Amino acid sequence: MRAPWPFNVSIYLDYKALNAPDGLNEDQLAALRCVADSLTVTGAGGTSQMLLRDKNIAVVCGQSDLQDASLFERAATSLGARVARIRSSDAGLAPGADLIATAKMLGRLYEAIECQGVAPEVIAQLEQHAGIVVFNALGSPRHQAFIQFDRTRHDALARDHAPNSDEAGREAFIQAVLLSTLR
Repeated sequence: MRAPWPFNVSIYLDYKALNAPDGLNEDQLAALRCVADSLTVTGAGGTSQMLLRDKNIAVVCGQSDLQDASLFERAATSLGARVARIRSSDAGLAPGADLIATAKMLGRLYEAIECQGVAPEVIAQLEQHAGIVVFNALGSPRHQAFIQFDRTRHDALARDHAPNSDEAGREAFIQAVLLSTLR
């Protein structure tokens, strides 16, 4: 099967690896780095804009998580995805709530859910019952996989003497993960 983007990178990343206790392995990090670098090269010409066309993604967040949610939303929409922001309090996503019906409904509406500031037990219920990719604070600068990715990025930047932007690095990471997990 041909890769859904215009460059020659073929990677499928199980989103659950992003939260594995040991983190991502070297091959996974190298593949994400390659996707992110390819996006940087092709992004200026606009060829990467619609790679996630027809993908619907929900960003579930609390009021205090809007900055990280906005970065995730911008990263996804710049690839052509449609993103809906849902306040966790408005969706009834709280510990102790009956989440099964809500998770199944979200699974029918979206291909992925990004959870920012959502309780771990709620995320576990969403993963179990939605049947789609559920990210746990992927847009956060404190995400374990991003820290690993960023460390390799800083090593490459130091070698190349390239300019550095933390927000741009996080956006590149999010886009690489989205392209590597959503098929």
